[in-house]
Parts: sequence; C-alpha cells; structure tokens
Amino acid sequence: MLKTTDASVGSGRAVFDANSRTADRWFNTAAFATPAAFTFGNVGRNTIYGPGRQTLDLALQREFAMTETVKVQVRAEAFNALNHTNLGTLNRFVNTPQFGTITEAATPGREIQLGLRVSF
Repeated sequence: MLKTTDASVGSGRAVFDANSRTADRWFNTAAFATPAAFTFGNVGRNTIYGPGRQTLDLALQREFAMTETVKVQVRAEAFNALNHTNLGTLNRFVNTPQFGTITEAATPGREIQLGLRVSF
C-alpha cells in the first residue's frame, strides 16, 4: 500500500500534474512515500490509473464464384490498423527505481494477415 506524504498534502502537490503524462513519469512520484512497517497506507482505491487503449481492427473479404460448385473467398485482416502505441501497466511499487514509469506496451504493433479459402 502507498501513503501520501505530509509534504504533498501540505504543499498541494497533485498526483497527476501537467508534466507527468509520459512513459518515463506517468504520475508525480513525490506525492507518495512508503508507510511505516506493519501499517497500511492511506491512499484510496483507484487513486492511480494507467493509460487507456485505442485499437482499430479491420477485416475485408470478397467471395468469387469460379463455377457453380466452387467458390473462392479472399480475406484481409488488420489488427491495430492505425499502429497506435498502447502503453501497459504502470509500475506502482514505491521501493523500486521504476516507480511511476511504464516499461512495456500493452498491445503489439500493426499485424496484417491474408487468407484464401476454396469451397467446393
């Protein structure tokens, strides 16, 4: 559990300030401190939240009749078609150097797959 520092409460430091929305510094880490041993912190649930996700998946398909009984279907699919970087879960453990950073991507980059189906 985290604990807000007395300095952050008294000086009015915000957890999310204007300069903290990068992967290297997602929130103001100076607003938190490790609680005393064998005690719980005073931070409420969902005080810290991570980035949202934006993906666009597309699929196009076309079916052609070669003869009366044979049909060919061509399909193209694109996952994360706009190639938007979706940041992963933020590091929320106070005693680590990565506290307040995001070190991974939640989704892979653009993926395209093609398919061909013959029905007879």
